[in-house]
Amino acid sequence: MVFSSVIFLFWFLPLSLLFYYIVQPKFRNSILLLFSFVFYAWGGFEMLSIVLTSIMCNYLTGLLLQKSTTENKSKWVLGSGIFVNLLFLGYYKYANFFIDNYNVILKHYEVQPVLMDKIILPLGISFYTFHGISYIVDVYRKDVSAQKNPFDLALYFSFFPQLIAGPIIRYKDVHFQLRDRQIDLELFSEGIKRFIIGLGKKVLIANLVGRIPEIVFKMPENELNAYWSWLAIIAATVQVYLDFSGYSDMAIGLAKLFGFQFKENFNYPFMARSMKDFWTRWHISLSSWFRDYVYIPMGGNKKGIPRTYFNISLVFLLTGFWHGASWSFVLFGAFHGLLVMIEKLGFDRLLDKMPRFLTSIYVFSVVSFGIIFFSIDNLQHIGYFYQSLFQLKTPDTYHTINMYLTNEWFIVLIIGLLVSFPTAEYILEKIKNPFFKKSAETLFIISIFILSISELANTSYNPFIYFRF
Repeated sequence: MVFSSVIFLFWFLPLSLLFYYIVQPKFRNSILLLFSFVFYAWGGFEMLSIVLTSIMCNYLTGLLLQKSTTENKSKWVLGSGIFVNLLFLGYYKYANFFIDNYNVILKHYEVQPVLMDKIILPLGISFYTFHGISYIVDVYRKDVSAQKNPFDLALYFSFFPQLIAGPIIRYKDVHFQLRDRQIDLELFSEGIKRFIIGLGKKVLIANLVGRIPEIVFKMPENELNAYWSWLAIIAATVQVYLDFSGYSDMAIGLAKLFGFQFKENFNYPFMARSMKDFWTRWHISLSSWFRDYVYIPMGGNKKGIPRTYFNISLVFLLTGFWHGASWSFVLFGAFHGLLVMIEKLGFDRLLDKMPRFLTSIYVFSVVSFGIIFFSIDNLQHIGYFYQSLFQLKTPDTYHTINMYLTNEWFIVLIIGLLVSFPTAEYILEKIKNPFFKKSAETLFIISIFILSISELANTSYNPFIYFRF
C-alpha cells in the first residue's frame, strides 16, 4: 500500500484517523501500532514477521545495554546488536547480489554456479534497519534510555507514515512524543496541507514527468540520441527529487495528523552552493545518519587529510550501496564522493564566489549527469547511455516516445523545475494582504487535492521507485 493510492486515501487513512481520535488517549498508541502492522502486512504478511523480529532483537539489545555494568560488556552487546541488524539487511537485500557476482567468478573458471532462490526484498528494510542501529547506538552512548515498553518501541519502528519510504527517524528525536504529544487544530491543519503538497508533487508532476525517463533508459543503444537522453536525465532528476521529497512531505504531514513532529528531509537541494552543501539538503535524514554513525566515529576530518578522504570515500560508497544492491549504485555513491573531494581540494572556494544561480546550475547539472547511475543497473548500458549524450543524430519522429513528448509534458516538466526551487514561497511573500495570502494558499491546496484525485482515478501509472530501499 502506498500513500498515493485510492485505497489509502479513502479507506485506510480515514479509518485510522477515526479510530485514533474516538478512543481514549491511553489506547492511541495501540491503534497506531495495529494500523501500522496492517499497512505493512498489505504487501505480504510474511514481511511483517521480519519487522517484528528486528523490533524484538533491538528491544532486547537496548535492555542489555541499559543493564551492562562494564564498558567491555557494553561494546560486546552493541557490536552484537549492530551485527544482527546488518545480518538481516545483508541477507534480504544483498545476498542475491553477492551470489550473482560470485557466480560470475565461478563461471570464469568453469565451475558450477551456486544455486539460490531469489530472495524477496522486504519493503523499507533499509529504513528500519537504520532505525535499529541508531537506537542501540544512542542507548550505548547514553543519549537516551532504553525503552522498556516493547509496544512503544514497536510503534517507533513501524509507524506507517515513515515505515517503507522514510525519512529515517531517530528514537531520541521522538521518544518523548511516543508518550506525550500535543494534538491541536493548527497542527492537524498543517499536516493536511503538507500531505496534499507531497501528494501533488508525486501524482501531478513526478509520475507524469517520469514517463519519458522510463522509456529512454530502457531503449537499446542504437536508438538513443542526445535529444532524448538529455531530456531523460533532466526529467529523471526532477522526478526522483519530487517523488522522494513528495513522499517525505506526505510522511511528515501524516505524522502531524497524529501529533508527531518529524524533522525535515529535504531543503531545496538544487539551491545548494556545492555538492557538499547539496548533501546537507538532500535526504537529510540519511546523510546526517552516515555523518553521525559512520563518518564521525571513523575520525571524520580529525585524523589528517589522507584519512579524511578515505572516510569521505567510504561513506559515499556505503551511501550508494544503501540505495540498492547493484554496482550502478556503488558508482552513484563514488561519483558523488569524488565531486565532494574535488570541491575540498579548493574548487569550493571558487563556488563560494559564484552567483547563486550559477551554483544552482552547476549542482543541478552534475546531479542530472549522475542520475544515470541511479536509474540504470546495467553497467554496459550505462556506458552506451553516456555516449548517447553526445550523439547528435536526428531523433526518430515515429518512435513510441513521441506519443508522450507532448506540449502538456513539457509544461509539467517546467512546473517541476519551478517547484524544485522555492518559487511558491517567493510568490506568497509578494502577497502582503494576510486575507488574500491565506485565501490563495487554501485555494491552491484544494486545487492540488482535486487534481491529484482526478489523476489517480484516470490512470493506473503510479510507480513506487523506492521499493529497492
